[in-house]
Amino acid sequence: MNAIVGDALDVEIRVCTFESIGPAWQRLWSRVPGATPFAAPAWLIPWARHYAPDRCWVGAASRGDELVGCLPMFCWQDRLLLAGTGPSDHGEALLLPGFEWCARELLAKTLSAIDRPIEAIDLQQLRAGSALLTMASPRGWRDTVDAGVVCPVLALAGADGTAQIPKRMQRNWRYSLHAIARDDGRVERVPHDEAADALAELARLHTLRWAERGETGVLADPLLRRLLSEVGPALAEAGLLRLQRLVVGARTVAVLFAMHGDRWTCCYLSGFDPAFAKLSPVTALVGATIAQAAREGDHAVDFLRGEEPYKYGWGAAPEARFRRVFVPV
Repeated sequence: MNAIVGDALDVEIRVCTFESIGPAWQRLWSRVPGATPFAAPAWLIPWARHYAPDRCWVGAASRGDELVGCLPMFCWQDRLLLAGTGPSDHGEALLLPGFEWCARELLAKTLSAIDRPIEAIDLQQLRAGSALLTMASPRGWRDTVDAGVVCPVLALAGADGTAQIPKRMQRNWRYSLHAIARDDGRVERVPHDEAADALAELARLHTLRWAERGETGVLADPLLRRLLSEVGPALAEAGLLRLQRLVVGARTVAVLFAMHGDRWTCCYLSGFDPAFAKLSPVTALVGATIAQAAREGDHAVDFLRGEEPYKYGWGAAPEARFRRVFVPV
């Protein structure tokens, strides 16, 4: 993509609702290098309906009829946060190259549109180099920057993307596939028109797995369950959904939900029936997701927040994330 230099005289900054710029937002998302699925309208518009109805604003930067930047945000109590905070593993503004300077202006414009006192602006899970991390503080505010939650990321290398995966894990993956085949099983990508059913199975299997441990798991949260049931078809329609399932006979016994960004795939959530644990179902599904990502030309698979050992077992390396908080001077 050629760099675009944004002249402030040519750019209009405004604040609007999420739904009002949905199509333009999607076009912008598809043009921003490295954009994650957590910044896509297919994720954030359903999120806003379930988590923050009537408390969301999006700062939008336009040049003529073209959207060149947007910053979706919401209020919670006396704080202004990036939309998606909570279920989302990354926080970001969408800015075309050359328009990074808009980040501060979008934040300031959004602040001016809110008719309630704001005691803090809390920007979480920012990547190094994010315009939200490097921009100057808004006038009248001072900031602190702290570490966020690390995200282990696997770089896809080699002809099939597996060069960075340790040999031991590659063997485990092969053994899993052999065991699945012996049990008349198969790993398959879920067609988009079956996404809703597969996500319902994911919720059932995830709950089943955690119940075996005497715990509830994240899908005990009804808000998250409702979000995933709506966001799945939306992501599928936008071409961002990546679902793998393990079927034994005619029975779905494991599902992995991943999402596609610009040149990377994010593994979000999995679930499996403990009765089939001997097949190492999550190993099989993660391997299938990695292989698919490599075939589609992705550069990385992001295991998202948390440093569970299995992520590093795949050869992932820790990537720092940051939290920037502004308070009034």
